[in-house]
Amino acid sequence: MARGGDNGGAGRTPGSGGGTVTNADDGREDGRRAPLGDLPIDRTYIGRAVPREGRGWRIQLERRTDPDGPETEVVAVGECATLARLEERTWELVRSITDDPDVRVVTAPRIDDELMMRVIGAWRAMAEAKRAEGDAARQVRVVVGELRELGLSITDIAFLTHVSRGRVSQLLAQDPRRRPDDARGPRSDGSPTGARPGRRA
Repeated sequence: MARGGDNGGAGRTPGSGGGTVTNADDGREDGRRAPLGDLPIDRTYIGRAVPREGRGWRIQLERRTDPDGPETEVVAVGECATLARLEERTWELVRSITDDPDVRVVTAPRIDDELMMRVIGAWRAMAEAKRAEGDAARQVRVVVGELRELGLSITDIAFLTHVSRGRVSQLLAQDPRRRPDDARGPRSDGSPTGARPGRRA
């Protein structure tokens, strides 16, 4: 994770070769992975978190020394209890040795590359699952409205869509095309409140 100029909220991009970049003057994230070779050698610091025996992490603050390679030198050390504090603690180390407003900071845990790739794969799988869940919710919302237009009861719609009766009522109430009372329960004559003649509850 790479950031510049502030020690605000931690990013979530792992890996030893790059991260999310922020500009030093305004703290905005560029939102891209940045190879170390793309960052200025004299203003780039790397906060490497090394697991300690027991618990917590040892932070090695390194500075690039070779414009053509990955060589670095350790300029400060620190520690943090959790990775959530890694970026904040790295910035504290950086600010203890320089007040340069244009520095860039990269933070990353030192974890086996193969394992880190599997972690990233798990993140991607979760993101894809979340997108799929959102798509499914949108489809359910549409078909609930269409089934109601056919005159089906809330109970039958719930059975067909595999969602609860309460959720069906909620989706109908949120549908801007419907009258506010259309998702209420059946009236005394057995038809849904707000339903057109001939519709079943």
